[in-house]
Formats: sequence, C-alpha cells, structure tokens
Amino acid sequence: MKKALFALFVLFLSALLTTAAWAQVAITGRIQGTVADPSGAAVPGAQLTVSSSALMTPRTTKTQSDGGYIFDQLPPGTYDLNVTASGFSSWVQKGIVINPGFTATIRPELKVGEVSQSVEVTGEAPIVDVKSNQTSTTFDDALLQNIPSGRDPWSTVTQAPGTTPDRFDVAGNQSFQQSTMEVHGSVPGEQVYSFNGLRMNWPGATGGYTSFYIDHDSLQQFQVVSDNAPAEVGVGGVYMNMVPKSGSNQLHGLAAIYYDSAGTSAGVSEPTFNGSKVDVGSPIIMTRDTTAQLGGPIIKDKWWIFGSWRLYNVKESILSVRRQDGTPIADPNHQTNALIRSDFQLTKNNRLNFVWWFNEQNRFFRRDEGFAFVSEEAAWRQIEPAYILQGQWTSVLRNNIVLDTRIGYMHQLFPLGRQPGVTTFSRLDYNLQTVTGAPIYTFLNPAQVLAFATSASYYRGNWGGDHNFKFGVEASTNRNAYFYDANQGINAIYLSGVPSQVTAYNFPLRQYSTYHETALYGQDSWTIGRRLTLNLGLRFQHFRTFNPKQTSPAAYFPTLFPTRSFPQSADLADWNTVRPRLGVAFDVTGNGNSVIRASFDQFDVIEGTQLAENLNPNGFSSQTFDWTDANGDGIPQTSEWFDPSKIQQSAGGAFTHVDPKLKRPHSTEVNVGYEQQVVQNIRLGVNYYYRTTKDLFGSENLANPASAYTAITNRPDNGQPILNPYTNKPMTLYNLNPALVGQTNAVITNIGLLNHNSYNAVEFTGQKRMSSRWQLLAGFTVQRKKGQYTGIGDFFNPNALINTANSILDYDSPYVFKLDTTYILPAKVSFSANFQHYTGYPLDAQSGAPPQAVFDIGLNQGPISVPIVQRGNIRLDPVNLLNLRFSRPTKITERVQLEPMVDLFNVTNASTVTQKVSTFGPDFLRPADENGNPGILQPFIARFGLRLTF
Repeated sequence: MKKALFALFVLFLSALLTTAAWAQVAITGRIQGTVADPSGAAVPGAQLTVSSSALMTPRTTKTQSDGGYIFDQLPPGTYDLNVTASGFSSWVQKGIVINPGFTATIRPELKVGEVSQSVEVTGEAPIVDVKSNQTSTTFDDALLQNIPSGRDPWSTVTQAPGTTPDRFDVAGNQSFQQSTMEVHGSVPGEQVYSFNGLRMNWPGATGGYTSFYIDHDSLQQFQVVSDNAPAEVGVGGVYMNMVPKSGSNQLHGLAAIYYDSAGTSAGVSEPTFNGSKVDVGSPIIMTRDTTAQLGGPIIKDKWWIFGSWRLYNVKESILSVRRQDGTPIADPNHQTNALIRSDFQLTKNNRLNFVWWFNEQNRFFRRDEGFAFVSEEAAWRQIEPAYILQGQWTSVLRNNIVLDTRIGYMHQLFPLGRQPGVTTFSRLDYNLQTVTGAPIYTFLNPAQVLAFATSASYYRGNWGGDHNFKFGVEASTNRNAYFYDANQGINAIYLSGVPSQVTAYNFPLRQYSTYHETALYGQDSWTIGRRLTLNLGLRFQHFRTFNPKQTSPAAYFPTLFPTRSFPQSADLADWNTVRPRLGVAFDVTGNGNSVIRASFDQFDVIEGTQLAENLNPNGFSSQTFDWTDANGDGIPQTSEWFDPSKIQQSAGGAFTHVDPKLKRPHSTEVNVGYEQQVVQNIRLGVNYYYRTTKDLFGSENLANPASAYTAITNRPDNGQPILNPYTNKPMTLYNLNPALVGQTNAVITNIGLLNHNSYNAVEFTGQKRMSSRWQLLAGFTVQRKKGQYTGIGDFFNPNALINTANSILDYDSPYVFKLDTTYILPAKVSFSANFQHYTGYPLDAQSGAPPQAVFDIGLNQGPISVPIVQRGNIRLDPVNLLNLRFSRPTKITERVQLEPMVDLFNVTNASTVTQKVSTFGPDFLRPADENGNPGILQPFIARFGLRLTF
C-alpha cells in the first residue's frame, strides 16, 4: 500500500509542476456491486474476472470484507463477469454493456456447490445507472451507423434530448460549418469537444468552439454529457465525448460510400415576401462521402492498431448570392480525415494507447463579408490543416487503485487566403453591395493547446459503506494568434462604380493572446447500504489570461500606425474558483432497475482568449479617407486620398480596460429525476431542470454614464412624438449630452442586471439498446429560458436597455421532441427514423438580438438602433424534420456483410423559413440567409449508400 500511495504522490506532484490539460472526462465505465451467499451475507475474498473483446487481457479482482468489488476504467464494450469462491458454484453473467461514464451495478448471489459447477444468469444486463447523477446520452455504434443524419458531431448532438442548435442540418448541408448549441439552459457556445477524454477546443473567442471536423465512422461511441457532470468536468454545457475505435484480437474493418445530388432532390420552394419570391437557401449540388478503416492485432493480447480515412465533398448552390448574370454562385467544400490508434498491453495491469487525429477542412470560395455579391477572386480560400496527438496510460494497482494519465497536443492553422494569382486590391461597392478584385483582407489563425491530466481512483469497502474516490490534477496552456494582411494595405470604396473613399488598415498585423488553466478536484461516490449513493465533489479551478510580448511588422502606412511593438500585459483575469458537485441517487427497489436522483451543481462558464483579444492594443484598426480620383482611372493612388488631417472615420484601437475585480461567470443547476427500467430492455425517465447563470460581464462606457442621458418623448428634429414603428405607440428615447458625444472610456465588468435569468424545464426520455430487432432514443422537453438580454454594447446607455428586461433568451424553444429508432422488418430489411420538432425560435436567433429599429431623429449622438419589442414576442415558424433510412444487410461470408442504404431526408419537403430580417424597415421579416446559415430548410433529398463491414 505504501508503494501505491507513493505512486499517487509522484503523479500528483508531476501534474502540479506541469504547466500544460483541462476537462478530463470518463471515456470508460465500471462494473460495481457486492457478492452475497443465499442468505444475503457478504462473501469476502471471492474472485471476479471480467473479459471482453475490448480488453487485451481479462481483469481480475477480489471482494473486500463487505463483499464489495469494482472494475473501474473499463473501455466501452460488452463484458462477461465470472465469480468464483470456495464452497460455491461459479456464477456467470454475459452481455454487460459498458458505455463511457456508465456504472453497471451487478450483485451476484452465489449458490452452495462446487466451483466446477456453473450458474449462468440469463437476465438482461442493467441499463439504469443507480450510482451516478450525470445526465448523458450515448450514441453507440448502432445509433451512429443506423440513424440517418448529417454524419458529423453537430447533427448527432441535435438528436440528444434537450439540445437546441443554431442551424438545422439536412443530409449534411451544414456539415462544413460547425454549429452553436445549448442544452438545458447552458450559455450558447458553451461546448466542449473532448477527444478520447481530453478537451481539445479551439482556444480563441469564448473557448467553446473547435478547430476540428470529425470522421463520423472513426468513433466507437459519441457521448453527450448535458447535466450534473462530476467534479472532473469543468464546464456545464454540451460536453461531446468522442471515443475512437480501436483494434482488437480479430481483424475488422469498414468501407463505405454515400452519394446524393441535385438530381435526387426536390428543389427549393422559395418563400415569398410582399408577393415576390425571395432568393434564400443553399440546396445541395452534390455530396460524396467515402470512408475506409481497418483494425486488428500486431501481437494478439499485446499490441492492437486501428486506422481510419475519410474523404468528404459537399458542393452547394448559394441562392442569395448571384453573379451579375443572375445565376447563383457555387460553394464547394472538401474534408479529409485520418486517424491512427495504437494500444499496448505493457503488463497485465498497465495499458498504453496513442491516437493521432488529422483533419483538413477546405472551403474554396468562402464568403462571410456580408455583401450581396462577392466575386470568385474576392472570395476567401480556406485550406485548413489541423492535427491532435494524444497519449493515455492506465494502471491498476492492488485491484482497487486505478491511475489514469493523459496528454494531448492540438495544432491548427486556420487561413482565409487569396485565390491563386490574385495580386490587386479589394474593391467594395456599398450601393451595388459587391466585393471584387480581392478579399477585404487575408487572415491566418495559428492556435495550439497543450494538455495534461492525471487522476487516481480508489475503491474502499466497509468504511461506513462503499467509497469510490477519485482525485485529479489538470492544467493547460492555450495560445491563439491572428495574422491580418491585405493587398496594398487598403480597401477601395465605390458608390455605384464611382470612387468614394479608401480605408487603410494597420496591416500587416500579428496579434497574440494566451490563457492558462489549472484544476484540482476530488469526488466520492459513497454507497450506503444497498440503495443510497451520495456523489460528493469539489473542483478548484485557476484561470489566467494575458497578452504576451508581441511585434507586428512595419505597417504599410507607418505615419498612421507607428506603434508596432507591445510589452506583455498584466494579467487581464486571474480567477480562482471553487465549485461544488453534490448529488444523491437512490435505488428504489434495491435491484438496480429504478433510481431517484437529485443534484445541486455549480460550473464555471467556459472561457477562451476573447477577453485578452478585446483588450489587446495590437488589435485590428483602420482609418478611412475621402478619395478624389484625379486621373479617373478608378485606382487609388496615395496622392489621391492620403491626408492624415482629413480622416473621415476611425475603427478599432484600444479604448477598453478591465475591472480589476472582475469575477468569473458561473452557472448553478438543480436537477431532480426518476428513471425506470421497464419491459424489453427499455429505460424511461422524467427530469426537472433549473439553471441560472451569474456574474456575466459586459461593457460600460464610463465617459457616458447614465446621468449623461436625458429622457425625451418628442423628436428633436421636428418636435413630433416619438413612435415605436412596430407598435405605433409612443416611446421614450434618451439624448446624450452633446459635450460627451464621441467620448469613450469603456470598462469590462460584471453586470448586475445580467444576474436576472433562469431556465426551467421538464423532460421525458426513453431509450432502448438494440435488441429484439429494434432500438429507440426519444426525448420530449418542455422548457423556458427568460432573463435580461445580454448582447448590449454599453450597459450605461439607456437606449440599449429598452425592451430588454424579462426577455426570452438564446435558442429558446418551448417544446422540443426528438426520436431515433431502428426496426428490423421482415426479409431483414432495416428501417430507421430520425424525427425532430422545435417550437419556432425567437427572432433573431442567429444574432441573438431582439428586433431593432434605427432612429435617425436628430439625437446628439446621431442615429441609434433600439429594440422595438421584447425578444421572443415574435417567433419563427416551428421546425419539423423527418429523415428515414431503408437498408438490407446481406452476408457475403460468415464475417463479411454488404449493406446498401437509401436515406430520405426532410421527407415532408418542409420549406420552413429559419431566419428573417430583424431590423425594422421595408425588409422587416423578409426571409434571409445570415453568416453562412441558410434561411430555409434544405428540400427533400435522397442519399444512397453502400457499406461493407467485416
């Protein structure tokens, strides 16, 4: 025992000294219980063995003095449990399914007899976890392969109960653009992409996004942790835990191809507005998805290897962006993935694995500039490579101590480059809404994450009950940079082809930001008696962010942007937080088929480099000048516009500082639920969720305090009453003291108003693993999220606060229903269905803002944009999506199977509008695309596939 404790101490000390992982989560499960004799008395010293194709060698342990035992850190798979004890017959149960984070409670009852005699339990393996409080949805290989979807993480997550996405995927038409999601009241974008148990998020912005696009077929299981996560998890949003496939002692593999095109689609039914059709939507021209993988042993029981490769092409037509001849532009996208995993059984109790993930995401003509037409030569070329390297070591000491150490490194280069051969400047025509010549700017985002995590779990029975302790240390270093440039360092601005202005940028720009995060946690799953389990955890987290020393190259216009070097900043945030995780689970009957759960948890809101980016003096900035085209050639010579004394407009620059007392935002969640295993391996549940988020921060302009504004009810320009253009009712606006117009002294601070928010929901769920010819995953959520609207530029500005209190927040959908099912019909035809219903989102869900109107009425501060109605008073139409699959697996040999498939997406050909213009005016409520998100559902389309497995 002293050696074990010393090993723990060394591991923890090494983690504390490591400045590099964060958010480790279970990628394994466990089998736990007690062994008793026919009278119910404990059987100490009984020998237990688990075996599975997921293990290279069987694992063994012995029961403690109270008959308790545990097998921790079991890879996902199907297990057999064998129990032997002197004076008793052997006891065997087969087919125990273990998913990530799942605890299967097995309580063998031995019969008196000879060990050579065997009693095999034929009852169904447990599907209710009576130990844990964690709420999660696991997509095993059967769900991943059988359910018709976009074959990417986001279209998979949207099938989980309670999740609401920012966009709706049909047949993968959104698979090249990652989605923003929320679940049970989490902050949108509070997402963790966990690769084999380690968070490997892109560190930029809020920290809730990914650099990586995933090969759907390379995953053994995809787990979505949504609520009540234990202390080893730092964030309480959408936690995507992606577990890659591995080799085994038997050669196995897969090859598949999927194809669809405009010829298999119904075509877009364009919506109308004021009697005219609106060009909106991005129908598929063609998609082709090819994948191949192979796994097996190099040395049986010692060394396994697995490899996977994917080539994915999506080409769409962007109806809202038209060439000058009226034809829509095409948007081709290309994705390549590769994965190699190697597993080593070093000794009986020591296992090591390495995983290399590679992704190249290419968008050849990316257009995000917000203009109606961007020519091919002015579109960005995105050739984005990224890779992740990971290692994991698992060691079992004395049967009841398990050590787990993981390390990972993510490297990404996200570029928005010029098209080949483009050397001219960018031409922007604001009247014609066109961009030609070259992209507005070029961009490169290098990002790196270095992550390390180590944990130890310790099982101790007969100590006031059974305890499963877990302690861990995590740390991460996260670096993010933005490199900007533009041909000649300028944009030329035209009005209907006539030269107007020139914007000069502080390019070339090299901007860097960094954050470090370290965590310590401890938790105990304490089972008292046979039924009651207390899950008690505490997590300490340290977050520190700053801008390192940095230098940009000499500017194109050094007299405008002379300062190019900046010292390292002070710490812009230095947070130390302690968050509890408290839960109770009660096994109602004592036989492991029903549980009542209750929990109280706090989570820090996810953070990235965004705070440091906003405060970086080496940030994006520009100056705009009038341009007189003296020689009439339409080309801006420096002598025609460059006059520093006649600057028309400045943008960017550092005008913001941070409150030294800034607190880290956090959420508090309360959950009460009941789950019951019923007939035919079906699990039903009902849960109540409450969540509130506190200490959110925003900006206050100290130079324009609320006292600097005067309430007015009449227009300054003509004396007429101010009317709300949507309701036509009188309203009050606020005029700024003219002496303070244009003055800025912004501070980022916690906003007390933002503490007024709450989420309440009741959710009904049902799940059945594949057995007796069918499987099921279903959820119905009744929910509401209300509070103070958060997206206000200046919380001292009373105009920005109009109609923002008690708003409907984020992707609020009062009724959400999800259904995934597969059924084997006669003649071995497999039928699968995926149905999703969402009550219409608030306008405008995409930007998050309430409907606005621009008031140009002679205010001292000029035209202002003001919310004209509370967010949620106007909703979009409900979304209903039905996707079907028909397939017919055919055995070629005993192990080789060929399966042709037909997927039917958006079967009802719903043409639901999912986005509308939210600014009041002649186009108010017109269907619209926004930020690459089509404003209408992709029409019905059929996809054909062929899959070979062995």
